Amino acid sequence: MKNTLIRIISLLLVTLLMISFAVGCSGDTDTTAESRTEAVTDGTDDISVTEGETDTEDAATTVFTDTDTEPQTDTETDEKTETETETEEEVTVTQTEAVTTETVTTEKETTAPETTAEETTVPVTTAEVTTVPETTAEVTTAAETTKEQTAKTEAPKVLDTTTIGQGRVLIYGTAEPDSAIRTTVNGSEMTNKCKDKYFYIEVGVGETSSDVYLYATADGKAESSACKVTVTPTDKSTSVWGGKDSRLFYMETLNFLIGNRADESSLNSIAGFITNKTITEIQKVTGKETKLIYAIIPDPATAYYDEQFKYVQDYVLNPSTSAMMSFTNKLNGMHKDVYTVDLFSVMRAHKGESIYFTTDTHYTELGAYYAYLEIMKKVKADYPSSKVRTVENGDYKVDYIDVDGGDLCSMAGISMREVVPFFVANFSDTGTYYVSKRNDGIKSAGFGPSSWERNSTLKDSSNPTAYFIADSYGCYILPFIGANFSKVWTNEGVLWNFELDKTILAQNKPDYVIILVCQRNVSPNFMDSENRIRIASMSVQSF
Repeated sequence: MKNTLIRIISLLLVTLLMISFAVGCSGDTDTTAESRTEAVTDGTDDISVTEGETDTEDAATTVFTDTDTEPQTDTETDEKTETETETEEEVTVTQTEAVTTETVTTEKETTAPETTAEETTVPVTTAEVTTVPETTAEVTTAAETTKEQTAKTEAPKVLDTTTIGQGRVLIYGTAEPDSAIRTTVNGSEMTNKCKDKYFYIEVGVGETSSDVYLYATADGKAESSACKVTVTPTDKSTSVWGGKDSRLFYMETLNFLIGNRADESSLNSIAGFITNKTITEIQKVTGKETKLIYAIIPDPATAYYDEQFKYVQDYVLNPSTSAMMSFTNKLNGMHKDVYTVDLFSVMRAHKGESIYFTTDTHYTELGAYYAYLEIMKKVKADYPSSKVRTVENGDYKVDYIDVDGGDLCSMAGISMREVVPFFVANFSDTGTYYVSKRNDGIKSAGFGPSSWERNSTLKDSSNPTAYFIADSYGCYILPFIGANFSKVWTNEGVLWNFELDKTILAQNKPDYVIILVCQRNVSPNFMDSENRIRIASMSVQSF
């Protein structure tokens, strides 16, 4: 009896334990389902996966859980697992493609398997693929990746085209500022940069009509859709040729660079003429140690030698062997009062800035500003107390203005515009060479009008004086010269008059005579057969 009673009690205890275990399992299942539902509903901000719950592949896929669904059978569970595995593979493929093509957005959507409840659909957008450590993983939600989606660059717009030479066509247009423009035509491809918001691209198209496709890519954006333009070359020939990164050049400077090695005999003659006669005569008339400064402005074709196409470089000599450099190097140090200014190195150092026009054969005010600073270094060495007005000191501010194009437009037979820097003085005593270029009346340096006065005087300045002689490159630098030398004198007509006026020298006794010319006005043969100055800009015929 006693043994029977013990068996009955043991049976009851086992039964009670089994009931408690069943109840406990039922409660755990409900809690897990509720927790997974919460993860989908509130997981738009962040979903974290705890170590041991999933592997790295699962961490890259958003998990979808439907609420209020009936318990699934083993068959249904297997089907859902297969569907989710396929979805994971699709996401993985999409991410891999995004890395390969560097395209930042995908529009494919992943949908949870069909159930009796409402479906949940979330777009899959890949902005960046990051390797997730195996121990911890982070899932980026659709809302976050949508914000990181990269915008597409606007397609470039072609404004006009024109033939500039045999089989060569110039395409002019606009795009997002500083975009890279990829161009394809007849199976060839090249990439050029915009100059601010405009591009000027030479393409070779042969003798028949060709379809040209242009694509723009702005910084931080995806490449644009194509802009197609059909060009039909003509037999027109111009004095313009194109270069890389929206550079245009004057054909005459190409001819000038090809054969511009200085004749050694002629070079020795001109150097001796300047140091033995020109400076001597100047100082004799002024009665003082007037200094003579030669400043030769490199042509854009020289400053941007690396931006020329190879077919041009193959025919152009190394710029360092040109007559400009030969003259500068020869004359430098031959006489204590004769200075040469090395503007070749200066312009090369700043070629990444807008120092030359694209649509014109001259330098901009920014290029002229850098040339002026080099001249003032010579002046400052002689007169340490001289005030030199600079952007850094707050004397000038620079405005970038969208203006009509220059002389290369008429040569190419096309109207173009470009954005260029203009200097505005933050001081009132600017001299007479500043011209008003703005509606608000603020004076800015610029191409001098025919009404320019010949002379300029600053009211309260102890800076030295100068007699200034120049070709057309004097236009953009003369406002800086006039605003920094206490007095400036020029010849009749202001520019392009290289006759040294002894009356100006005798009456005004300038501290400096500044002769400034563009490189293309320096001939390799300085003296003629009778040992006379061939190019007046390199000295003075009257002397």
